[in-house]
Amino acid sequence: MAVISLLRNAWDPVANRLERLVRRVAGELPIDNDWSQSIKGSWYVHPRQHAIEIVFLSSAFASAASYFFMRALGPGTLNFKLLTSFVPTAPASWTEKLLLGSLIGSLGLTLTHKLIRGTGLFMLQPCHMGALLLISVLSAPEKVVSKILFNIYLHTQWGGYAALAFPDLRGHDLFLETFNFFAEHILILVAPVYMINSGRYLVLPASPNMALFSFFVYGFFHSPLLHACALRSGLNLNYLFAPPPSK
Repeated sequence: MAVISLLRNAWDPVANRLERLVRRVAGELPIDNDWSQSIKGSWYVHPRQHAIEIVFLSSAFASAASYFFMRALGPGTLNFKLLTSFVPTAPASWTEKLLLGSLIGSLGLTLTHKLIRGTGLFMLQPCHMGALLLISVLSAPEKVVSKILFNIYLHTQWGGYAALAFPDLRGHDLFLETFNFFAEHILILVAPVYMINSGRYLVLPASPNMALFSFFVYGFFHSPLLHACALRSGLNLNYLFAPPPSK
C-alpha cells in the first residue's frame, strides 16, 4: 500500500498538469453529450482520460510502429526485396479506371457535403482517408510508398465493415448524402478485392510483423494525430469524444 500511495503522489501532479493542458487546448465543451447529433464533442470522456491516452497511447503506437517497421519491411527482409523489385506488368484496365473515377467522385461529393456544413475536418475520418489512400495507390501503383500504404490498408480496413454494419446517419439531410455514405464505404471495400486480383498491386505475404506494423501505424494516426485535431476543434472526430448511441 505504501508503494501505491507513493506512486499516486508522484503521478497525480503530472496527471493534473496534463488535464489542464487538455482543457486549455480543447476550450469550452459541454459535460453532457447531445446524442441527437454526431458533430460536436463533449466531456463524455473525462479530460484527464484524454490526456492519459494521448500521451501514453501515442508513445506506445510510435515505438511499436518503429519496431515492427524494421521487422516487417527493414533492409534484408523478404518484404523489402519485394517492395523494391515488384513492377506492375500490365496497364490499368477500364475497370480499374472506372473504379478510380468512382472513388474520386464519391470522395469529392463527401468533401462537398462537409464544406457545406463547415465540417471539413471530418475528412480526416479513417474511412475518408482510406478512400484517399486508395486513390493515391491506384494513381501510382509503381511507387514504393503506394505498395506500403496498400498493404497497411489491407490490414486495417475493418472500419468500412463497421460503418456499413452500424451506420451513423444522424444529421444526413443533404442531397445524395446517405446514398454516398453507403457508396463510399462499399467502394473502399470492393476496390482492394479488385486490386488484389488484378495482379498490378503487390500483396505482401501474410505475417504477424506486417499485421502489427499496420495496426500501430493506424493507431498512431488515431492518437496523437486525429486525437489532437479533435481536441483542438471540439469536433467528435472518429467518436473520440463520445461513441454513437447504442439505440
